Amino acid sequence: MQAVADRRSFQCLQPRTGSFRAGMALAVLAAWVCATALADEPRQRVNDTSYGMVLYEYHQGDFFQALTRLNVAKAEGGISGHGDHPLLVEAGLMLAYGMTREAYAVLEALLDESDVASEIRNQAWFYMAKVLWLEADSDASKDALDRVDGDLLKATEETLYREWLYLRGQWLLAQRGAMVTDKQFDKILQPLPPNSVWSWYLRYNRAVQLLAADSAQAAIAGLSALIEQAEPESRLAPQTADELIALEQQARLTLGRLHLAQGNFQQAMAVLGAIPLDGLMSDQALSDYAVAASNLGQNGLALQALETLQNRPLFTPWLQQVPYARAFTIEQMNRPEAALEAYRAAARHYLGLDERLAEEQADLTEARLVEALNFIREGADNGGNDRNRAAQRGAEPALGESTMLVDSYGRVRVQPQDFSLAGLLAGEGFQLALRDLHELYRLSNSLDRWRAQLNSFDVMLDTRRTRREARILETRQALATLNVDEWEAQQSRFRRRIEQASAAQDVTFFMTAEQRQLKQQLDAVEETLSQLPDDRSTRRQRQTYKRMRAYLDWWLVNDYSTNRWAAISQLRELDKAMATFVSQRQLVEQELLSDARLDRFADRIRRKREQLEQLNGMLELALDQTRQDLLVLVEAELASQRRQIAGYLLASRHAQARLADRLLLSAGEPAAAAPMADPMADPGFRSRITDTEDADE
Repeated sequence: MQAVADRRSFQCLQPRTGSFRAGMALAVLAAWVCATALADEPRQRVNDTSYGMVLYEYHQGDFFQALTRLNVAKAEGGISGHGDHPLLVEAGLMLAYGMTREAYAVLEALLDESDVASEIRNQAWFYMAKVLWLEADSDASKDALDRVDGDLLKATEETLYREWLYLRGQWLLAQRGAMVTDKQFDKILQPLPPNSVWSWYLRYNRAVQLLAADSAQAAIAGLSALIEQAEPESRLAPQTADELIALEQQARLTLGRLHLAQGNFQQAMAVLGAIPLDGLMSDQALSDYAVAASNLGQNGLALQALETLQNRPLFTPWLQQVPYARAFTIEQMNRPEAALEAYRAAARHYLGLDERLAEEQADLTEARLVEALNFIREGADNGGNDRNRAAQRGAEPALGESTMLVDSYGRVRVQPQDFSLAGLLAGEGFQLALRDLHELYRLSNSLDRWRAQLNSFDVMLDTRRTRREARILETRQALATLNVDEWEAQQSRFRRRIEQASAAQDVTFFMTAEQRQLKQQLDAVEETLSQLPDDRSTRRQRQTYKRMRAYLDWWLVNDYSTNRWAAISQLRELDKAMATFVSQRQLVEQELLSDARLDRFADRIRRKREQLEQLNGMLELALDQTRQDLLVLVEAELASQRRQIAGYLLASRHAQARLADRLLLSAGEPAAAAPMADPMADPGFRSRITDTEDADE
């Protein structure tokens, strides 16, 4: 139980929805890209198939594959038909993997272009500000934020506009040596809806800044106002309800600890008691509630809170203080026999825990580490349905599988099945190492698929050789059945007919298809007119027919030379085709005698295998190094927990000895009321507090 709240434990929070985290901008970025692309003229499909594949992989949540396809498309000539949108998508994908410098280069190249649309340039400046903020270059980030047109951003995408306001507020709060005035802060907050996640985080972080500036009362007032403004869960949007509820509980926990630090134990109990027992901060709230109750002398309430914690799985290392704190509280209630037994139970608990941690530390391997983690599959139920979670655990994905659920930074979504890893799992170093291991395994799976594909080429080569032999036999039989003399005889007949018609100046022989059609129509008209009576109408039609027949005759004579030349040209083309036929037949004969193409194909496969082996060697080195880094982190965490457990064990044994001596000396005498001891007077208790503070930091 921590009697004095440590200001170092109060840290500025960032929205889980990803306002500050650059990778979560991808969802908004994709929506904006689609909206902008369809703003002028609705389109039913993408203009470039490569870009379509990139967007498909992106919307499937496979950012690694999307970035790979984008790079392949770039190597093959880039993406056309979408303006600068692919550059923004590429920058967002790089931010998703923490590649801030690469994203900066892409955005810088985009901003250097002179013909970029104003909406795209505005978006690029916004994401450039986020990149610079992630690179801890606050001045450059502020300059980029100032270049963003807020009105234009609000008109194109209001969600990004709110995030832009949030980043401006974060920049103000991050300025050292300059306290943000209420007027400056209200100017940022005013455009934000009161129950927006951006507004909540800014107001919470504002309270933290006031606390750091020794303005505890102002921080308390700010947190109290934030809590009072909280809306009922039923009124909140589904996508923000969980986060706002969690932040409200965090604000209550922070406010309760501030009251503890100032000695306002009654107010602390009132604030902490409002945190639900099934809430996210319930464990910390119960611990601090017990501290406040103990300081007020209400040891019964303190014991009740500790008993509630004792009956829960002690999932995080800092909760290991509970068995000792429970025994200490019982001792303060002047129940030495029960306290002695509680201290003994605490000592047994710590001794067994230390033995288990020692065994885990000695037998630590990657397989044991993976067994201690509960990986979450895509589409899994993250709610409180125990039956569904149990079914999901039976089908847990392995590291490297595409079904592994990851966040926008590519970090693996995982829950510890062992409390000893809970604190470590929340650390950035462990998360990044686990992410790298997951990505390396994904690359290993890709190389395995590549190796399987190359192996399939061996079968393909054998099949092709077999098929080639069969086709050679078929081709030779087909060539044998070709009657080349007949083709040449037909060619000679064509030449002879053309020469005869040319010598006889047979204009009808050289008619075009259009002329032939007109002749057929006139012949049909002539036959029809011959059957009609000789009247005025018929005579008029016969005159028309004669004019058309005369036109046809004139047309045939006029185009005779042209049509004759066209026929001769076709004959020459036939001669060329026959020459090509003969040469191709000779080429086929040569191909039947050589398999150079298959040899070149086999040589390509051999070279690809060599490249694959080189990549596999580099991958194995990277995997070994990443495994080692991950195991070193876990081993250091287990060693730290053993040191902390040793302090609890020592304090429990000292307390046992002290109470045993007290009971021995008072044996046979009336039990005197023991004075109420100060919790901070116990050295073991003080060491526990110090360890807890270090763990919080």
